[in-house]
Amino acid sequence: ISQVVLSFGIPFALIPLVMFTSKKKIMGVLVNHPYTTAAAVIVAALISGLNIFLLAQTFGLM
Repeated sequence: ISQVVLSFGIPFALIPLVMFTSKKKIMGVLVNHPYTTAAAVIVAALISGLNIFLLAQTFGLM
């Protein structure tokens, strides 16, 4: 169960990471390409959705 609880924190690191790396004002010339940002958003959404599913399944809500 500890790994399930720890996985809950992953989106809280992924979402700001995607947001910050897509802003030219913060990253300058190292800003992500729009395709990279789109792929990262899709992956972050997928991981977040799977984590919600895992938490619901672990705690008997599904």
